[in-house]
Amino acid sequence: MSYNARINWKDHVVERPRTYTESVNSDGSKTYIPAPGEVIQQGTPQSATNFNAMEEALQHICIAYDMLLTIGQAELRSAKAEIETLKAQVAALGGES
Repeated sequence: MSYNARINWKDHVVERPRTYTESVNSDGSKTYIPAPGEVIQQGTPQSATNFNAMEEALQHICIAYDMLLTIGQAELRSAKAEIETLKAQVAALGGES
């Protein structure tokens, strides 16, 4: 299974004015609440669906790599065995080993 559900991640960008609303607390202290900003770009949701899609893709890549490595090692062992067989045949013919 290939990973075809690529997500083009975007940052959530908000332009916040430099104004605050002042609120006086019951103990006389003040709390300053920033004014809500204007959303310039809606960010990509950080959700289990999006993160699980990435995890699944990474798992497929790891499995494919393991398969490639295993096949490469098997081919290398086969080539080494073939070389030893050919060396033995050349030696049997009276050649150098």
